[in-house]
Formats: sequence, structure tokens, C-alpha cells
Amino acid sequence: TNFFEFFLVPRSWTRYKIPPNTTVNQWINDFCQRVRQLEDISKNVASGGATALRSCTVWLGGLFNPEAYITATRQCVAQANSWSLEELFLDIHIGNHNDAISMDDFSFGIEKLKLQGGTCHNNQLTISNDIVTDLHVARLRWLNKNHKATEKIVADKTRTINLPVYLNATRTDVLFTANFAMAPDQHEQVYYERGVALIASTTLN
Repeated sequence: TNFFEFFLVPRSWTRYKIPPNTTVNQWINDFCQRVRQLEDISKNVASGGATALRSCTVWLGGLFNPEAYITATRQCVAQANSWSLEELFLDIHIGNHNDAISMDDFSFGIEKLKLQGGTCHNNQLTISNDIVTDLHVARLRWLNKNHKATEKIVADKTRTINLPVYLNATRTDVLFTANFAMAPDQHEQVYYERGVALIASTTLN
């Protein structure tokens, strides 16, 4: 048995949000994964410049301040296109496993999302008895809601449900909410009754 397996993380270590009762062993493993991700991102930026960030997929829950990342992506698109923040609309697309998701100048890739209480196929959610489902890479795309192209995207998602994306399974911190497409036979009320939501990190749960 690992010596640290049953020891809780000291308060002085909690410089970023973690679930209560996290053990030292869990925290060390999680911290190592976070540092590894930062190293990979730094290498990509060093070799390809800031634009290389668009080709990276980010483990959102593994960032030390994931809320700031979401805000930064929105500000980046607004600044690059001289749009106001109020004009932007968040479109999220979840690909199937082994699918390559197309990216553009408005897009950012995130990975390791978990869906609680449902499954996703062809970017459509379906209620499931599975407690947690691993999702493939998701594309966050900030679009101008006043443009015709955005109107078509919204029109194509005739059945959507607004769901929260939580930091972790404690569900105490909402990173953002977004509209997700539902399969044609799904009913919105059932999703709320079952508490269907997305989780950005489960390494400490």
C-alpha cells in the first residue's frame, strides 16, 4: 500500500480547487498530469508560436484556472475579429471516437470530458443508465450570433438542451454552460430530472 494513499492533502497545498477529502496520493498523480500538460503546451508554443495553441487539445479540468481559459478563448476570437464579447455565441461539437474534428480560427479543442447520465453519438446526446461516459475531443467554437452562418448552425440544432460543464464530480464549480444537441426522441425534462451534466476532471474522484 502506498504510504500517501490514506493521508489527506494539507491545506497549504490547495492552491487550486480540488474535491474535499483528496488524498496525497491522488493529488500527486493529478498534479503530475497537470504539469505534463503544461510542458506539452509550452513545447508546442516554443516551436510553433502562439498560433500553435489552436492545434492543441487541452484537458480543461487539468488547467490550474480553467475558467480563465474559457474567458481567454472568447476574448481571443473577439479581438481577432473586432467583435464585441456580447456578439459571441458558444457552439460546442462532440465528435465520435476516432473521428477527426475540423478546426478553424474560431475553434479550440478540449479533451477528457465526461458525461454523467448520458451518451453522445454523432454530436447528439441520449439518456443512458451508465453513470459516466468518456467523451471524445470536443470543439469549442465562438461564433458571431449576428452572422448568417451562425443562424444556420443554430437552425440545424433544432433540439438542444442547455447543460452545465462542471469542474469535477462534486458539482460545486460551473465552468460554463452550453447548448447540446439531443437525439430526436429525447425529452428535455428527463435530462433535468436525472441531473445529466458534463465533468471536466475526474482524476481526483
